[in-house]
Amino acid sequence: MTFLSLCQRLRQEAGIPGTGPTTVIGQTGELARVVDWILTAYEYVQNLHTTWYFLQTDFSFSTVASTQNYTKTTLSLDNLGAWKTDDVRVYSAVADETYLIYFPWSDFRFNYLYGSNRTLEGRPTVFTIKPDDSISLWPIPDAVYTVNGEYFKTAQTMTLDASEPLIPTAYQMIITWKALMLYGAYSGDNLAYHHGQNEYQSILKKLELNQLPKMSWGQSLA
Repeated sequence: MTFLSLCQRLRQEAGIPGTGPTTVIGQTGELARVVDWILTAYEYVQNLHTTWYFLQTDFSFSTVASTQNYTKTTLSLDNLGAWKTDDVRVYSAVADETYLIYFPWSDFRFNYLYGSNRTLEGRPTVFTIKPDDSISLWPIPDAVYTVNGEYFKTAQTMTLDASEPLIPTAYQMIITWKALMLYGAYSGDNLAYHHGQNEYQSILKKLELNQLPKMSWGQSLA
């Protein structure tokens, strides 16, 4: 569904008189609220979980010799929401690709930013994510290496009539149903609110099953 079709469906479900909207751009009055409710609902659903599969994407960058720390600005990751730390790799040539071991910042700082380790250079073997969301490598790269992995994007927005949400097509009506709840709360229409809530919760359960990492169980202690 497009941004425009989501807005049109919301107007229909809310029973707002008239037709349209015919565009999401430059609306005023009630139709402007329709557009804003869709945008707010879309942002809300995206922010429910930081690990939605539909927000997951790849990154890759080349290290700089003698440079340990790489900010999201340096890496042009303006939409970085959270790093995925369980699958980050490094190589100088594809044939020698290996995994980097993740250490939480406090452990990394305790073990590798101490004494002579502070200045040790070589092929990176471990990494951390600092409190400012930058990525730090150890040993400090002594040459150009490629580091690659995945991260989760921040909530995206839609700006054009033809813009499409990142949410898989089968679940995109969750945006309209959440927006209908916003309409119901604004207008005092309890029937609209509860109808939107019921449909929203039904799709949310399916979306979470489809788009969140599956829970895994450890080995038995017995």
